[in-house]
Amino acid sequence: MAGIRETSASFTIPVTSHDTALCILPPVEQCEHIDSLRELYDKAYGRWPAHINLVYPFVVPERLPQAQQQIQAQLQRNLVSSATRRIKLESAGLFRQRHNSTTILQESRDSSDGSLETLRSLALQALGHKPTRHTFHLTVGQTVDNSMSSLEFLISKARLLPTLDFEIGSLAILVRERTSGEHSANRMRLWGLVDTISPPTVSTVPMPEYWLNDLPTSAVDEDQEDDEDGLSSSTAAFSRAVQPGKTFFFDHASSKWVKMMNLKHSTSQSTSLTVSSYNVLVDSEYPPARDRDPLLITTLLSDPAKADIVVLQEVSDDFLSFLLNNAEVQGRYPFTSHGPPSQPDIGPLLSLRNVVVISKWPFRWELVPFHRRHKGAVVAVFDSITTDRSLVVAGIHLTCGLTDGSVTAKKVQVQNLLNHLTRRYSNNPWVIAGDFNLATSAHTIANALKGKSITSQTGNTLAAIEDQLSGNGILDAWSVTRDEQPDETHCLDTDELFEGEEGATFDPRNNILAAATSGTSKNRSQRYDRILVRPLEALRVTAFSMFGLPAEVNGTSVVPSDHYGVRASLQLSRPTEQLSPNHREMLNGLKVEVQRASQVAAQELESTLHRHRMFLTEEQNLKRQAAFALLKGIVLGISTNSSSTAADIPLVMVTVGSFALDVDTSTSDIDCLCIGSISSKTFFKLARQRLQKADSQVIRILRKVKASTGTMLELSVNGVPMDLQYCPAARVVERWSEFEDLPASDPIFNLSVLSLRKLKPYRDLLYIQHTMPDLATFGLAYRAIKLWATQRGIYSSKFGFLGGVHITLMLSWVYKRIEHDVNTRDSHPIGANDLVATFFHHYANFNWADDMVFDAFFHKQRPRYHRTAREPMVVLGFHSPNSNIAHQSTLPGLVLLTKEFKAASARLSEPAMTWQDFFEPSGAYSFAGMGFGETLFLQTYKSYVSIDIQFWGRTLAKGKSLVGWVESRCLSLVVDTHKNFPNLEVRLWPARFTENKQGEPDKSKDYHGCYLIGLQRAANAPLAPKSHVERQAAKQSLEKVINRFLNQLRTDEKNYDASTSWVNALLVTQHDVQAQKLRLDDRDWGDYAMEIEPDSDDEEELDDPNDEDAELPKLPIRSKPISTSTPVSTTKLRPASDVLNRLRWDSNLDPAEYIIGYEDRFLGAKESSLEKWKTEQTDEEFIPQHRILYFRRKFNDESDGKGELVWERKTRIDKVFGSGAGSGVLSQERGL
Repeated sequence: MAGIRETSASFTIPVTSHDTALCILPPVEQCEHIDSLRELYDKAYGRWPAHINLVYPFVVPERLPQAQQQIQAQLQRNLVSSATRRIKLESAGLFRQRHNSTTILQESRDSSDGSLETLRSLALQALGHKPTRHTFHLTVGQTVDNSMSSLEFLISKARLLPTLDFEIGSLAILVRERTSGEHSANRMRLWGLVDTISPPTVSTVPMPEYWLNDLPTSAVDEDQEDDEDGLSSSTAAFSRAVQPGKTFFFDHASSKWVKMMNLKHSTSQSTSLTVSSYNVLVDSEYPPARDRDPLLITTLLSDPAKADIVVLQEVSDDFLSFLLNNAEVQGRYPFTSHGPPSQPDIGPLLSLRNVVVISKWPFRWELVPFHRRHKGAVVAVFDSITTDRSLVVAGIHLTCGLTDGSVTAKKVQVQNLLNHLTRRYSNNPWVIAGDFNLATSAHTIANALKGKSITSQTGNTLAAIEDQLSGNGILDAWSVTRDEQPDETHCLDTDELFEGEEGATFDPRNNILAAATSGTSKNRSQRYDRILVRPLEALRVTAFSMFGLPAEVNGTSVVPSDHYGVRASLQLSRPTEQLSPNHREMLNGLKVEVQRASQVAAQELESTLHRHRMFLTEEQNLKRQAAFALLKGIVLGISTNSSSTAADIPLVMVTVGSFALDVDTSTSDIDCLCIGSISSKTFFKLARQRLQKADSQVIRILRKVKASTGTMLELSVNGVPMDLQYCPAARVVERWSEFEDLPASDPIFNLSVLSLRKLKPYRDLLYIQHTMPDLATFGLAYRAIKLWATQRGIYSSKFGFLGGVHITLMLSWVYKRIEHDVNTRDSHPIGANDLVATFFHHYANFNWADDMVFDAFFHKQRPRYHRTAREPMVVLGFHSPNSNIAHQSTLPGLVLLTKEFKAASARLSEPAMTWQDFFEPSGAYSFAGMGFGETLFLQTYKSYVSIDIQFWGRTLAKGKSLVGWVESRCLSLVVDTHKNFPNLEVRLWPARFTENKQGEPDKSKDYHGCYLIGLQRAANAPLAPKSHVERQAAKQSLEKVINRFLNQLRTDEKNYDASTSWVNALLVTQHDVQAQKLRLDDRDWGDYAMEIEPDSDDEEELDDPNDEDAELPKLPIRSKPISTSTPVSTTKLRPASDVLNRLRWDSNLDPAEYIIGYEDRFLGAKESSLEKWKTEQTDEEFIPQHRILYFRRKFNDESDGKGELVWERKTRIDKVFGSGAGSGVLSQERGL
C-alpha cells in the first residue's frame, strides 16, 4: 500500500487460530446502547465485547508475545504519531447466512479515512502475510430467520443507534478462555494491547474487561417458543439483574429530550393523583403501521385520559418518536422513562413491544427483567409526591395467551415483581398498572378446561395469581369503585355477561381491533388491564374510569387500540406516624405556635420578591445550569462530543445547597460535591490539570481553601461562582444508583469522619427534599427570610449571623412541626406568609441558652450534643457526624438576631402591614450607593469602630488575600468588645464600605475600604456613666481593646506586609462616618485568580515520591516520647482503638475537637487531628494504633492553647471510659 514501507517480518507466524483475535474495542462509554441490543440479540454477548476484528483468526496463543512485538515494531516504523486515526460507524448493514442474518454497523464509504485498512495491512505484514480484503464491522445481533419482517426489525434498531465516533488508541489482543465444570465458560479475555502511536490527546489506558460480568444466561426453557416478539436469537445471553434506567426530560431551551443528570424533585405537591394505563397495540412488525398514531395521541390528550402518570404498553420505536415529538405531550408530560429513538443521541427501544412511563413529575426508574426475553417491569419511583415516602409505580405487560406454559410464566412474572417491590420498597405505597393478560371470563376459562386447552392445574394457577394480586394489602381500583362507577362495557347483543366480564378492557364483540387480534368477534370479553394500589395509609382510591372506547365516525366504529385505557384517581392521605411514647413525649414538648398572617397576601409576597430580584430569570437559570454541566463534564472527563455521560474514572458529581434546593439567587454560588474512588490528593491534582486545560476565559481557579470539611476549590465558570469539594468513598460510587434509598445503618456509611462530614450536606439535602410538606411554599418563605436578613445586615454566617444552611434547617423544622400538629391543620392551609410569620415569632421567643434547634422527626430522641461555652447558638443537622451549623455564632450576634426576630414578628402583626411595607418601610430612604438597610445602620449608632484596609501592591490576588484575612479577624474584635463591655450593643455590618468613586475601574490596584462596627448602649443596660471622668475611662478601655486587636493584625508577618498595605482601627463618631460619604464596596475580587502552589491540592500534604533530584533530608535522631507525668495506676487501661471509636462515633462528641498524639518512626512524637486519622491499612498515611500515645482536646474553656488530655497510654489516664487511672470525667460530663 502507498505510504507503507515493505518490510520483511522477523518470523512468519500463521494466522489460523480461532482462539485469539486482533481487534479494536470502542470506548466503553459509547457501548451503552449497542450492548443493550447485543444483550438480547447477539449470541456472542457475554463472551465477546463489542468489537471490530482486524485479524481473526489470529495466531495461536503460544505465539502471542512474539506477534505482539512484531506488530508493535511494524506500527512504530510506519505510523506517524501525530496522525489521528478515527472510526465512525454510522451505517447499518446485513450479513446473509443460510438460515438467518447478522446485523452489523460499519463505516460509510464517505466517512472512512482508511485507518482500518492501514492497521490490518501493517499487522498482517508484520506477521509475514500479504494484506487481503476484509469487511470491517461491529456485530449488533442475529435475526431469527431471513423473513422481511425479521430482517427489517433488527436493522431498523441498528439504524437508530447513536453514531459510534472515536479515535483509535490501542489495538486489543483477545484470547479465548475455556473452563469446565459447573460454571463452564467459553469467552474472550483481554490478553494485551498494541499501541498505535497515538497523538497525546488519545487515551491508551487499558480498558477493564467489562463484558466478563457473570451474567445469568437464558437457557432455552419449555416456554421459549411463546416468546411474543419472536425476533431475536434464542441463544443470546441476557441479564436478569435489576437494571437502573435513565429518565429523560424535555428541555425547552434546546427543544430536545435530555437525560436527567440529577433527580429534580417536584416543586409542588397535590392532594390528589391520577394514574392511567393504556396498551397502544403494535399491529404490524414491518413496515410499522402509522395510521392509528394521530388517534392515539388525541385519545391520550383527551380529558377522560388526562393523568399525572401514564403507563403505556406495546410501545414501538416509531410510535414513541411520534408521541414525544408532539408539542402538547412535551408540555403535559415533560418526563419519560425512554427518550424518542428518532433523536440522534438517543438509542432505540430494546424490544418490539415495550413498557414506557410518561409523567408530569420527575422520577427515577429501574427495569426488573423477567425470565422470558423481552419481558420485564418498569418500576418508577416518585419522590416528594407523598409527604414522607416515595411513591412506587410499576408498569407491566405480562405474557399473553391461555396455555399451560403462558399461565405458568405469568405466575412467575407476578411473583418476581412482588418479590422485588417487597424487598426494595416494603415501606412505600405502590401502584401496579398495565396489561396483565389474565383471562377473567369464567366462560372462557371453563371452555378451555373443557376443551383441554389447559389442565386443571393451570386453572388453579390462574386462581393463585389472583390471590397473589390481592395479597399484601393490594387493592384493585376497579373493584374498590365498582359499585360507584357505571358499567362501561359495551354490549351490542342481549347475551348475559358471564362472571369476570364486567369492566372488560379487551372486548372483541365491540372492538374491531380486539376482534382482529383474537381472530374472531365471538370471543368473550376480558378485564386484562388493571390498576392495583397498595395504599399503606398514603393513598385512597376515589374513582376509576375507562377511555379509548369505540366511537362512530361516518357510520363506522373507530377505536384507537384493541384495549381500552383505564384511569384511577387517588387521594393522597397524610400518614398517621407511629411514634414511640418517648418520641411522642419529646415532640409534644417542642411546640411551635402558628402565626396567621392573613392581613398579607401570599400573591403579594411573590411579586414583592420578584421586584427585589430574589428569583432567577430564565436566562440566569440556564446560565447556571450550563455552568454546572460544563464543570461536571470537565472534572469527570466526559467528552463534549460524546453522548455518553459516563466518567472515565469512577466519579459522580452532585450539587448541594441553595442551587440543589432551587432557592438560589443571582448572587448565590453553586456548591458542588464530587464523590469518587481515588484519593483526595489524586483527585485535586487531576481536577486542576483538567480545569487548567479548559478555556481560561471560561473556567478560572480562584483559590484553594482549607475548609472545615477539607480542601475546597473556589472557581468561576462563565462568571458563575462555584465551590468544588471531594469525598473519597469508593463503595458509595459503586452503589450510587441506590444511594438515595439506603438507610443510615447501611455498612456503606462506615466511612471516616472526614468523608461522612463531606457527604452530610448531600444526605441532609435528600432528607429535606423527601420530607418537606411543600417545596414551593418552603422556597417562597426561604426567599422572604433571606431578603429580610440581607436588608437587616444579618445574613452572613462567617460573621456569626444567619446563612443559607441556618435558614434551611430552622425553617424546615418550623414548617414540618406545624404541619404535623393536627390542631394547626384547619381548613386554611399553611401558606408562605403564615410560615414566615411563624418563623419570626418562634425564634423571637426561643430559649437559645438552654435549647437547641433540631428536627425531632429525624432525631427520635434529644441529641446528646455537648455545647461549649463558646456556642451561644446551636442548630443541628440530620445525619452523622453531629455538628453545630451555628458554631461561629457569638453572644453579641445572638442578641442582635433575637432583637431583629422580635421586631420582624411585631411588624408582621400590625393590621395594615403589607409585604411591600415590610421590606421597604414607608418614608425610608437610602444614601447614594447603598440600600436602606445600610443607610439605617449608619444613622442608628452614635459611635463606630472603623477597620480600614489600604492596599497598593502589584497583584490583585494579594489584595484579595489581605481583605479576606482582615475580614476573618473582625469577629474577634466584636467578641472582645462585648466581653469587656457587656452593656454595649456591638454590631458588625457584614459588608465593606469604600470612599472610592462610583464606577472606578476594579482593575485599579490601589484599594481603600473599611468595615464598620456600630456601638451603642443596649436597651436593657443600666444607665451609662454620667461623669466626664467615667466616660473618659470607658473610652480609654475601649481604645485598649481596639489597639490590642490592631497590634495583632500588624504583627502577623504571614498575612500583613507594611510595604504594600496598611490596616488601621479607630473609634469614630457618626458624624465622622457620614462625612466620608461612603458607599458599599462593589469590587468583585473573585475576578482575579489566586496564586496556587503547584501540586498542593491535597488534604494531607505529602512529599512527592517521584522527586528523585531532591536531596534527601537527614533523619533526626529518634526521640523517645516524653510523657506528661508519671503513671499513677496499674489497673487495666481501655485500648486506644476503643477510645478512637468512641470519639469518632458517639453522637454527643464532636471528633473535630480532638487531637491524636502518636509516635512517628523517624520523627518521634507527632500530632494529627482525629478527623484525618486513617484506619484502613491500604491508606498511605496509615499508622498502627499501637503507636498512639494520647488523645487530647484541641482547646480548653480557658483558651490557653493547652487542650486537656482525655487518654494517655504512659500515665494510664482515661477520661473517656474511666478505666486505668481515669475517673470517667468525659463520660460524666456528657451524661453517658
